[in-house]
Amino acid sequence: MAKQNGPVLEMTPDGRFLKPLKPSLMQILLRLATFGIALCVGAVIIWTAFIIIPVLLVLGLAGYMFVRGNCRYF
Repeated sequence: MAKQNGPVLEMTPDGRFLKPLKPSLMQILLRLATFGIALCVGAVIIWTAFIIIPVLLVLGLAGYMFVRGNCRYF
C-alpha cells in the first residue's frame, strides 16, 4: 500500500489547481450560533444533573429508611 504524504490537491484536466471554497460570513455566523446553542444546552444538562443527582440520592436514602422501618421522622 502506498503511503499518503501531504494534502490531496484537486486539479482540472488542463493542469490548473482548484481553489478551496471559502465560507461566507453568514455561514460562519450560523456555525458560531449553532456551536453556542449546543454549548448552552450541554451546560444546562450538566447543571441539571448536578442538581438532581443529590436530591435523588437523599430521596432514595429516605425511601430505603422508610421501607426498612428505621426512619422515625415519617
